[in-house]
Amino acid sequence: MSVRIAIANPKGGVGKSLTTMMLADGLALSYGARVLVLDADPQAGVTKALLGIGAEQQLTQRQIGLAAMLRAFASGRSMRLAAHRVAAGDLIELHDRQAGFIDLLPSNHELLREMAEFEHVARRKKRKDRLDVLLSDALRSELSKIEANYDVVLIDCPAGPGVLGLAAMRLAEHIVAPTSLETNAYSTLTDFLKFILADDLDLASQVKVHPLITQYQATNTVQREMLHHIKQGLHHLNAISRPVPYTSALQNAATHPGLGVFRSARDKYGSALPEVMALTKAVVERISPGA
Repeated sequence: MSVRIAIANPKGGVGKSLTTMMLADGLALSYGARVLVLDADPQAGVTKALLGIGAEQQLTQRQIGLAAMLRAFASGRSMRLAAHRVAAGDLIELHDRQAGFIDLLPSNHELLREMAEFEHVARRKKRKDRLDVLLSDALRSELSKIEANYDVVLIDCPAGPGVLGLAAMRLAEHIVAPTSLETNAYSTLTDFLKFILADDLDLASQVKVHPLITQYQATNTVQREMLHHIKQGLHHLNAISRPVPYTSALQNAATHPGLGVFRSARDKYGSALPEVMALTKAVVERISPGA
């Protein structure tokens, strides 16, 4: 049975897709993990990072990805998740798929249109059922058919507490919640934690939430002080102790070199490669049994 981790926060621009990419690469590289990434975000950030824009467009034309799965579900057909997986990643170390690999369920902007149609059809057929529950049940059934092939399933959630994001969180055992230390992002995170653990969602007994500080700038005295308070437990956040710094090297790593092009981890991440490994280690230590 694989470990399911949702990367989620209702605020956009806090590094969810970057965190998902870093964890996928780090888990496959450092631990030899077989990783499945589910891109549930219509912005398709992690799809572009792991496949490139050209591949994303080709898959859209071939009707491969989560949008096509929702289209099938809305029409009463099987979602067939297994048929929508593609090999992903641009690291030469993972090219032979012997010591760890990454597969991806891709996304694209059409997901927004398909979600609207799915909600319309689902409400018409089962008006009393929560749509996020219906969708999570369908995705869970599909995952159960293939997840024996994977050690970790990472789910990149969309911003906002919409149906797709809630369904994705319902699939998870752990939620890594990236957030910057800007005041509005921080307050959004605390509200988000209260929301997802509220009684009406019934997630408190199902998931463990691990806030992750991203875009951290050690030279910023306010951020440094806030991080210190969080580490001391003063804000009641069970945050992962090591923050992800804001560096140009990490931003550049998310730009895929192009379809069929591979590069080494050192070439991809440059001076930020130790941060990828440190983040991965911190997450593994946090989600390990008994942690």
